[in-house]
Amino acid sequence: MEIQGQAGVANYADDVIGRVRIGAQGELVVSDMNGFFYEQTMRGNGYVYSTAVAGQALVAATTGNAPAIWNPPSSGRLCVIQKITYCRVAVGTPVEGGIVYLIRKNTNSGPGTATDIVSATFVAGENLRPDLGDNSKFRYAPATIAVTTAPTVLAYSGISNIASTGTTTGVGSFATIDYIDGGIIVPPGNLFMLGATAAIATTYAISIYAFSLPTPSTA
Repeated sequence: MEIQGQAGVANYADDVIGRVRIGAQGELVVSDMNGFFYEQTMRGNGYVYSTAVAGQALVAATTGNAPAIWNPPSSGRLCVIQKITYCRVAVGTPVEGGIVYLIRKNTNSGPGTATDIVSATFVAGENLRPDLGDNSKFRYAPATIAVTTAPTVLAYSGISNIASTGTTTGVGSFATIDYIDGGIIVPPGNLFMLGATAAIATTYAISIYAFSLPTPSTA
């Protein structure tokens, strides 16, 4: 099959069928009309999950790591992590450590006694289109959750908390945004949690940006 295009700039009105644009060497020319994630956000698939303004302390993998996003087994959706932002709220006693992304697989039941998630305080996520509600199918625990088995390390964020002087004012600089860009996908029946290599004694106000997309039948 041969695909034909037109070199140079064309000027079409809406609803007119035209040729794709190519360059002088036959290459396909594309350009963004809107922001990179405009399409998914406009369709109501974009969400943000934030902690309270007071923030959340991050600790090593345990049965109570938060914030956490649970994708229930019946959701029929993929939780596609786009980015996570961190705003330092309080330093405490500085400790060397780094932020870690945790996963608990086969988390299929809860909350309740003798279930995978024993207890949790779930709140709704915020649709990035404010005129739409939360239809993500995910459950978000910003601060309080208890599971039967501790999660395992999925990946290290590369974001470090640096104890440069050993005083409460001695925390060094670090990146505050991790652009994951879909590099982490949480399927149904999995629990995504934030933690640290050690209890880093620094409190962060955190926002997790994610898309809720239908689970495809094939890759």
